[in-house]
Amino acid sequence: MVDLSEYERLALETGAYRDMELEILKETFQSWKARPGDPFTILELRDGRLLAGFAVFTRAQNTDFTFDIVAICVDQGYHGKGVGERLVEMIEEEARRIAGSAIVRIETSLRKEEAADSGLFASSGYALLGHIVDFYGEGNDYFMYARYLGADRAEAPGDSPAAAVAAAAAAPGRSSTTEGGKR
Repeated sequence: MVDLSEYERLALETGAYRDMELEILKETFQSWKARPGDPFTILELRDGRLLAGFAVFTRAQNTDFTFDIVAICVDQGYHGKGVGERLVEMIEEEARRIAGSAIVRIETSLRKEEAADSGLFASSGYALLGHIVDFYGEGNDYFMYARYLGADRAEAPGDSPAAAVAAAAAAPGRSSTTEGGKR
């Protein structure tokens, strides 16, 4: 039997989650416990018996190949030791296993990203899609990241979301700008 209190305790210890968010995370864990993998998947890394970090992700509703990272937490003692990076790799491996190619997204706060490991998503190849300063309060910005994962291969430079937008804009019969340089 899985002890979900370990995950709850680690999320609480990060200090990144507000009370309401912790309650939602607890509900997510209970949903997973009742039906593992439907809709949530939990991945973990341990150092022996100690929980070094965990991640929760789910397939986005009404999509075939888009996945959302719900939470990712790393024990502070494991920051800078590759735990966050390995959890992201595990999410990506599982998303590819499920869907072949995939888009993985995360909407997060500065505090939550720091709880996973500062700069984790940018350093893992995720494109920054949105940033709102102080959205969650002073010094706690909102960020949205995404990454396209090709089937069974590392992302090629031309496979990035920005490259896809540029390629679509430059396709024959399409103009990348209209008169006056506006789209």
